[in-house]
Amino acid sequence: MGKYITSKRAPYIGSFSDCPLIRDSYKRLCCELEELKQAGKVVVEVTGSQNPCIAHPWTVLKLVFLKMYVRDVYTPIIGRRYPYMVFIDLFAGRGLNAYTNASFYIPASTLIAWFYATYPFDKMYAIGYDKPRNDPEYRWLKKRLERFILPGRLKLLIGDANKRIDDIIKDLVNARDRVKEELGGGIHYLVFIDPNSHEVHWDTIEKLVALEKEGIAGDFIILLQARMIARIMGNVRSNPKRYQNAFKELDLFFGTEEWRDFLGTKSRLEKQILTLYINRLENLKYKALIEQIEIELMRRDIHYYLIYVTRETSKGSPYLNTVRWLKNFVERVDKKEVVDNAIRDVLGIGVSKITDYIKH
Repeated sequence: MGKYITSKRAPYIGSFSDCPLIRDSYKRLCCELEELKQAGKVVVEVTGSQNPCIAHPWTVLKLVFLKMYVRDVYTPIIGRRYPYMVFIDLFAGRGLNAYTNASFYIPASTLIAWFYATYPFDKMYAIGYDKPRNDPEYRWLKKRLERFILPGRLKLLIGDANKRIDDIIKDLVNARDRVKEELGGGIHYLVFIDPNSHEVHWDTIEKLVALEKEGIAGDFIILLQARMIARIMGNVRSNPKRYQNAFKELDLFFGTEEWRDFLGTKSRLEKQILTLYINRLENLKYKALIEQIEIELMRRDIHYYLIYVTRETSKGSPYLNTVRWLKNFVERVDKKEVVDNAIRDVLGIGVSKITDYIKH
């Protein structure tokens, strides 16, 4: 019954948060960040602050989007249409993030999906590092996830995500008939793909999309590290012999050799990377609906895209309007100097008091 417990306020506006009620964009962003910061405090108090992932403060925006999407779009809508919801985190990190010069911590993606789901996920899959089980990074991830996620709902795997995805797919196919018989419906999954660079292989995404043939539908949030991949291409172009392994790695990432056509040009390389990846996603997924969110920090070496992939439904996927609102929100604040200050202020990096606000 826990799946159907919610507050009186409609879950479409975030039933356990007042942040969606805030109209001022700067204050809204601060509210979303403050909630993540408070959740980070709880994680640290219970499991310690050792061995977090260290990142640039602006990368927190991808976690803000994940939080808002899980809370305001995915679980309140999918939770009413499917009796069994699954979250898949291909690169689960260490369960805790720290940011350069910041004095606070933020939970990692798996915990954010668990904490902020309006209706809880029925199963959480998290893939840790391709290292021994006694490695500190894996042990801290295990400690943090097992402390907060119910034992029957968590499956933590260790190893190469491109190989362990087969185990997850097998699990979902095996659960399909049981879910239909016992709960009278199907399985729907949300996969969060946040590699450091180009670690995820194209055939991993193909395998997940192929679950549709098994009657298992899913949405994707993919982080495309455009600038980092462009830099690798630049290395390949300047010294192909030294970076010969990168040829194979990028072939696996794109699932094609078409990216090699970009080596002859230096202009708009990041846009070409995005276009190729989007085109391949459109050709891969039946009736694909794709939205991309650009996150670029002026004067800093941060430029990545959040790619959201779902499937068009007979009703026209009305919830896509909410996704587009989230896209507009993130991209609107993305280019503003005060956002940098908001992130630094809430994370305790120490900037002057903000007096300017972003208005709708």
